[in-house]
Amino acid sequence: MKANILVIDDELVICQSCEKIFRKSGHEVSYATSGRQALKILEDKSFDVVFTDLKMIDMGGMEVLQAIKQKYPDILVIVITGYATVASAVETMRYGAFDYLPKPFTPSEILTVLNRALEKRNLVKITKEEYNYSDISGFEGIIGKSPSIVRVYNLIGKVAPTDSTVLILGESGTGKEMTARAIHNKSLRKDNKFFAIDISSLSANLIESELFGHMRGSFTGAIADKQGVFEAAKKGTIFLDEIGNLPMDIQSKLLRILQEKEFIPVGSTAVRKTDVRLIFATNQNLKKAVEEGKFREDLYYRLNVFPIKLPALRERKEDIPELTYFFLKKYCNKIEKEIPLIDIEAMEMLQNYHWPGNIRELEHIIERLTIILDGNEIKSVHISSVLYKTDSIESSVLPKNIYDLNSFKKQIKETSIKEIEKLFVTEALLRNNWNISKAALDVSMQRSNFQALMKKYGIKKPEFNDQ
Repeated sequence: MKANILVIDDELVICQSCEKIFRKSGHEVSYATSGRQALKILEDKSFDVVFTDLKMIDMGGMEVLQAIKQKYPDILVIVITGYATVASAVETMRYGAFDYLPKPFTPSEILTVLNRALEKRNLVKITKEEYNYSDISGFEGIIGKSPSIVRVYNLIGKVAPTDSTVLILGESGTGKEMTARAIHNKSLRKDNKFFAIDISSLSANLIESELFGHMRGSFTGAIADKQGVFEAAKKGTIFLDEIGNLPMDIQSKLLRILQEKEFIPVGSTAVRKTDVRLIFATNQNLKKAVEEGKFREDLYYRLNVFPIKLPALRERKEDIPELTYFFLKKYCNKIEKEIPLIDIEAMEMLQNYHWPGNIRELEHIIERLTIILDGNEIKSVHISSVLYKTDSIESSVLPKNIYDLNSFKKQIKETSIKEIEKLFVTEALLRNNWNISKAALDVSMQRSNFQALMKKYGIKKPEFNDQ
């Protein structure tokens, strides 16, 4: 997101250094060496973000902040301060500063603060007035504009016209089946059938019959011939989800299809040909499964021709507002209910949540909200109620006296603390690329204590990246 930035500091070298950093990142930058000069510039030009030094000769940063918030309330102000005045910088946040930045700072530190400010400004813009639902965009039903999801769109566009085998990697709920459908819809096979099979939902004795079909009498209950999906697809596309759960004996038969384009139905001796496009998906680490002898190495290399890794929702938080509005529209229209507004605190809560269930979890949360919401605006208390189940209190268990109330408050407090602790640990690990030592240092904890919290909440590094 390109921004107009104003830097205010009575040290020219600070202004010029900030200008260089911001311009290199594609932003428009102006600077002023005094508070009064800055206020004159603000009269002639609009800005998204202002960085102001706290201690200046002619006019202090506090005065500048108050003047900006009074005349230009939509501008986000970030206070730059020396280490000795961090306490006073925190105090400025009570008067409307978005954040503060201690001196000395690195380019990455100032850009991190800027990016947080721009995310906030974007949320303010989205939630300040009624959302334009015609602005929702995506690619073949996949919603989002973040760089990580745009890379997925580009990969789909490249591989779809080919007949190459695709392996979609990603955590549960990231949209693997929707990605497979997008590949099919953009392919030369789009006018033919698309079959989606979840391997994990089938028992071991049914998988073979479902995929390859069977002949009458081939096993108990086989009262008639049955066509498998490899025959029924007929020049279409077959999507096999959770391929890591495929039994070893069937893996060899799948390998034959990939190599020879042929299969034998259960109970038959006749070889049949098939012409289908195959797309696979997993949330497992198939390389590790190969090493453990649970997955055939030759099959793994046949599957991994063109891998597409889907980002977790926490890795594309800038898409959460658009996804939220998309699901709101979908479920409000479904139950013929007016689409509610969302206040900024509620949207920030959605963006800051870690979403272990990814897009699927977000969709379920929004569906629940549309059902239980009585008013015409979603607030942070509503988000909290569905994320942390604070709305699940039955009237039958409500406290009847002050002793019950105190006990009840303690119970709710403990539940909230557990959720916060879990989020605290997970976010620290994500910030430090799952390096436990670095994460513990980042949050000023001993490594052993940090690991104890990980163990307490069963937090482990996701193992789905085969690259």
